Amino acid sequence: MGATRNKKPSIRFELLSFTKTAVFVPPSYCLFVSKNSLKKMSIMALSKLKLKKIREEQILQNYQNTLKKNKNTHVKSLRKVAKQHAKNSVLPVYTNERVNKLVTLMSSGSHRKEFSEIINLIAQKGKTEALLQEDYILDALSCVAKEHSFFIRTIEDWKPKGRNSEKLFADLVRHLFVKYDIPACMTSLWFDSENKLSRSWFIDVGQGKNTSKLNHFPTILTKKEAHYFTKAPSKFTFIAAIRYGQVKAIGGTTGFINNLVQTDLGKYLYPKEGFWKEVIAFLFRNNPTATAHQLDIVVEYIWTQKFARLWGQNTKGQVVQKNPSDPNFDLKGRTWDSLWKKAFEWFKVVGFSRQTPQEWAHFMMEDNYVRAKTGQCFVFQQLLTKQELFEEGKNMNHCVGSYVSDCKNSKSAIFSMQNVLSRNNSLVTIEVDPKTRKIVQTSRRFNHFPSDFEKEIIKEWAKQNDLKVPSYY
Repeated sequence: MGATRNKKPSIRFELLSFTKTAVFVPPSYCLFVSKNSLKKMSIMALSKLKLKKIREEQILQNYQNTLKKNKNTHVKSLRKVAKQHAKNSVLPVYTNERVNKLVTLMSSGSHRKEFSEIINLIAQKGKTEALLQEDYILDALSCVAKEHSFFIRTIEDWKPKGRNSEKLFADLVRHLFVKYDIPACMTSLWFDSENKLSRSWFIDVGQGKNTSKLNHFPTILTKKEAHYFTKAPSKFTFIAAIRYGQVKAIGGTTGFINNLVQTDLGKYLYPKEGFWKEVIAFLFRNNPTATAHQLDIVVEYIWTQKFARLWGQNTKGQVVQKNPSDPNFDLKGRTWDSLWKKAFEWFKVVGFSRQTPQEWAHFMMEDNYVRAKTGQCFVFQQLLTKQELFEEGKNMNHCVGSYVSDCKNSKSAIFSMQNVLSRNNSLVTIEVDPKTRKIVQTSRRFNHFPSDFEKEIIKEWAKQNDLKVPSYY
């Protein structure tokens, strides 16, 4: 496995898992996958990557380091040596896994033609090889292909800057979609999931739509908050940028914002976001110089008192889920000193109640809504916290509450099928294997199998999201 020596260096691929369908053709220096012109196009694009110049520059850089030891060595002669070494050296090789990943993306989904074209054009650009080396970048490029109808410029006109994969990707999506300035943090929306809704936020903001008017944005922003959100520093994450906008809108200082985003409020969007905006305003107006550690304790204390349904033992020794300590907790009549005193006393006794993040990784789908022939509409909602799993298990009388560890380790993704007219009333609990994208099991209450009607809805959802269904469906 390596490059053949000839006038033009090339890349040779060796697909052990495709021995019946893949062959190496020396005259054209390409790997062809028969019976699929799109796969063929993908591998041909890879073989045309302009890696010779990259390799040459790497060697030149290594040789230039010798200038410090030998001042008589000339850069011109070093470049000549570097060219010769680049010609004779083995170029980077794509592994079976990498080629397999590209072939899979090229041959799946209604956007496969557009994805093939993007891969080809990236390969022809040169100096963009880093974009094809990481799985999460390839997945993001696949998402870009899905939104090709929103391109405002052609990829042919793209002039890549730098060689870092994430910077190249950010530069590419801005070229393709962005007409107006957009927060740097929004580029992460392409990496976090394949959720079409979140991608639409990036496209809409980049093409001039006000953030306060975005469809189903995770929290409601005023026009002023939306304005500052778009001005958030590039180092901020998507959620931290939302907090930046909320604090700036009430006159918050940079120091306070930097401390606030180190708390869980800078990492998560909570239920009852309206209440948490009041908390943020209270904290800034009452103690704008509070440290990150102080804010962290206060935020944790408030969440535990008002929302946390922790597990513990009752008087009979049974493990039960307890109600929040003070579900009617509010900030009326409180001062910073009184709130801090109670929060610190609580912290000294119990410390942080949540030693792990509130939510685990999203396994986002392309479309989580299904309309049945009867006109009913169903939503498939992922359960993302320990609390949500326990509540699902309690309401459905099955053992999904024991799947916390698997969900945290991304071994399972649990979804609740609900009728949109009766949200939070689960009909079927569904387990998906994130790695194989296969539906592992489905259960109604008391572990009963779904009805034929529910199975049809689940099959349609699976079809929309390229999921495999159980053989008995």
